[in-house]
Amino acid sequence: MRPSTNPSDALSQPSNPALARRIGDKQAEPYQARIAASVREAIQRGRSGAVLAPTGSGKSLLAAGAAEDAVSLGKPILILHPDVSLLRQNYAQFETVPAIKGAQTAFYVAKNETIGDGPMLRNSLDADVIPATNMSLVNKLDDEDFLCSLDRFGRRGGVVLIDEGHKAAADELAKVLSRVAHAGGSGIVLTATPFRTDGKDPLDAFGASIEHDLIDVASYDEVLATGRTVPTRFDIATGEFEAHLGTDAVRLIESAFLALLAENKSVDQAAQQAFSRFFKEGASEGDKAIAALIVAAVARIWAKRAAQAALAMIHCDSVEFAKELSSSLAQESLPPEHPRAGEKPRVAFVVAGEIRVWRRGAEEGPKEGEEAGCKIKRDDLLDAARAGGFDILVNVNALGVGTDVPQTDLNILACQERSIGPVKQISGRGERAHKASGKTHQVFVDVGNSILRIYSDIDAMRRNDPERCRRQVRGLAAPIREQFEAWFDKDPSLREQIDERQRQIRLRMGEGDSEQYDDPLDPTMEIGEDDTLPVPKPFAAGLMTTGMRRYDSETKKFSSRVALFCDLQEFGLLDHDAAPDFPRWLVATHDERTGAQQAFLCKTQDVARKYVAFVGIRHDGDYESASPTDKQRKFLKGLQQARPLALPWLTGFADPSSATHMSGAIDLLKDKAALLATLLGVAATRLIERATGAHSLRPDLRSVVLDRPNQLTPQRRDLLAAYCRLRQRFADLYPYAFGGKASAFSITTFDPSVLPEIKSIVANTSIRFFIIDNAEMEESLRPSLAEGLIKSSIVAVGPKGPTEQWIRQKAGFGRHDEAARVREQIFRQALHDLADGPLTRDQSLSITLSRTEYLEIAAATPGKELVRAMPSAVMNLMLLTGGEGGSPSPGEQVDLIRAAILKNQPQLSVPFSLPRLCVRYAQQPVPAQKKVLKDLEKAATFRKNRDAYLSAQAATSSHSQRLHA
Repeated sequence: MRPSTNPSDALSQPSNPALARRIGDKQAEPYQARIAASVREAIQRGRSGAVLAPTGSGKSLLAAGAAEDAVSLGKPILILHPDVSLLRQNYAQFETVPAIKGAQTAFYVAKNETIGDGPMLRNSLDADVIPATNMSLVNKLDDEDFLCSLDRFGRRGGVVLIDEGHKAAADELAKVLSRVAHAGGSGIVLTATPFRTDGKDPLDAFGASIEHDLIDVASYDEVLATGRTVPTRFDIATGEFEAHLGTDAVRLIESAFLALLAENKSVDQAAQQAFSRFFKEGASEGDKAIAALIVAAVARIWAKRAAQAALAMIHCDSVEFAKELSSSLAQESLPPEHPRAGEKPRVAFVVAGEIRVWRRGAEEGPKEGEEAGCKIKRDDLLDAARAGGFDILVNVNALGVGTDVPQTDLNILACQERSIGPVKQISGRGERAHKASGKTHQVFVDVGNSILRIYSDIDAMRRNDPERCRRQVRGLAAPIREQFEAWFDKDPSLREQIDERQRQIRLRMGEGDSEQYDDPLDPTMEIGEDDTLPVPKPFAAGLMTTGMRRYDSETKKFSSRVALFCDLQEFGLLDHDAAPDFPRWLVATHDERTGAQQAFLCKTQDVARKYVAFVGIRHDGDYESASPTDKQRKFLKGLQQARPLALPWLTGFADPSSATHMSGAIDLLKDKAALLATLLGVAATRLIERATGAHSLRPDLRSVVLDRPNQLTPQRRDLLAAYCRLRQRFADLYPYAFGGKASAFSITTFDPSVLPEIKSIVANTSIRFFIIDNAEMEESLRPSLAEGLIKSSIVAVGPKGPTEQWIRQKAGFGRHDEAARVREQIFRQALHDLADGPLTRDQSLSITLSRTEYLEIAAATPGKELVRAMPSAVMNLMLLTGGEGGSPSPGEQVDLIRAAILKNQPQLSVPFSLPRLCVRYAQQPVPAQKKVLKDLEKAATFRKNRDAYLSAQAATSSHSQRLHA
């Protein structure tokens, strides 16, 4: 049977009833037989690739089948394992296969490890079957004989089978794999979670990749259908956990977690330190109190679910935490509904180098009744757990990959958010079926937002929205994403739990938010009496308008003032579950005579009316009582039906009932709705100013960068969402604004742990949400970030408003204090003084040089300062724009000077981009900034004096000519 190279084909491929395979003492399931046939063909052809199979699908049997096929095909096979426990588990299956028992077998394991009952051949790659641990090979990289044996293994057509391949991409092991690959060997990865936080691929050494070189795939559903695994029922207990801890402790833990992420640590690295800091030796009394709260919270979460559990695994993030939790759980009592109600639970604490056991509330030895102190072997402990000897296994990274205790039906992930790989592997410990106990499902309890984040990422990919999920999930092979979808879909209550968790987060984020987001009325504002306030009339769904006309005696013409009222909720810019104290009204005004436009965000329509009155739009009783003419009605009808107004969101046009009403509606829609689009743009700018706390933002804002996004208040988040939706509608109505880039806007964050509700800011829009979650991407985007900050087309916002210092650091600016900003402003002004004229539309300027000046620049040598002020200043600017080593880099300015020399031009106008100059200046160290600024000021002074002298000379010459005439 030929294997499918297309992942989707592998998933959709039906099981062939005629395809049967017995491996040792076991009859393979149809999907196992299919995969075994695909692996055999890959071994025969020397093809490298991956086999993806969910946890519990029987990868030990597949490994045994691969070893059997390799022996029959005359090819040696090296089977790599992340640890010796998994190696023992696989070898137990190998021993049931006659072909393997008859082949020569050698082991690469630690010297103190013994595998099997008979004599062991160690450290030889000249055998037929070589089970090995990854580290046992890495430790021999300095042995030249070992390296030569890798070459011989590869030349024999050797196959490297990498079990749990997601753990095999470390740089040192990659050297082993590369040696085999270069000698002609092949590699096959066998894993359920083929991804690492570092993004590396174990198949790189063989010139293949997991995503593009799939040998075969076992889908989640087909494994579940065989009864080998059971579905997962998710239990999102994060809210319950936080309720035990209290708000202050939760915020402290979150801030520590986010601080670790900000240091470019991975999610898993940050998770491993989020709780552990409170359990360290020498911790403060405050930290110790939080540690006690964490232990008590996890113990209560276990006790609430223990009645129905045969065996619970609790996965902690540090040894100290696991020890305290184990001893605390040992003093608890099993709940009334438990078969052994009232007794103390039997607890085991398991880490890599230590195992401890508690029974009846006291610590004991490995067997019941033995005194504590005897060393307990991991395999003996797991055998006792399978025999029903324990109620709880507490561990730290010790009961993950390859651990097979099928009685486990309660899995508690007791740590902050973990990434997708560890979570799925931990869940797999409870997904194995156990017929003796009649186990129908496992309960997977999450206390740290892991499932919330993973579900959000997978859901974004399901909706073909990759920008709203983390990079790791964006890179998953499609079959693996589909397995996660099936994993989630088997629990119909999960979606409701996710929604409830997001609601809890919104409520907690909104606690204590006393910031005012609307525009408060100033008591000194001159508004007039209530009967002079304008009365807004319906315009379209969610929009109202009012206005007035006035006669200008100077121009002898009428001009209008118009106000557009937007009900943010009715207009669809706010969700119905927006913060209850959120400002609801947005009003924008326009004065036709002066061209002045303003916008205000208000809590009530009454406040909005007062702002409109304040800018001069008052109630005119006579004009209000006049009726529209038939000609006006016909004209308005045509405007309402014209494109591009036939948009789904601009509906429900009102029929004006007065001249005021009609005038406002016509003013908004005439000239291709230019005024309506303009006022929506003004309103959008006001929204983003209130959302970010920044002022004087450009209408063509390119991006909002979120600092600590998970701590944004609900009001600030809702304002950003309203802005995104209004920006989208403005772009639909007026697509040619901002040079045809009306919708070129994004929300960006550097935090990979961003919550789903923060990503939902851009929901139902085409606006992009970017997560910059790796150093290479951050470095590549730094120039555009810096230029955007200089142009004021990028703004950063944190929980309390603008975060200028943080974003300047991201942009690579050297200093962030007030003195640095003053120098930057002086530099900008000096450039204006030196330029030939005002800035062009693309914010560029030109500086004119005489022939002697540009020749001096052309003759400059690295490290030598120029004498004249103008050439020196221009040379400094050329170096700023990209040159290093004391000479300008080839570019537009250099080419212009060379061309001018050839043409013998008397003068040369040298162009520069003002934003780029300002960015490069801000990124320079202070001494370099001061030198550039000093030269610029000298050149500006020289130019001013030269221009004054030339002007005086011209005036004198003109006067002499008149006298002579």
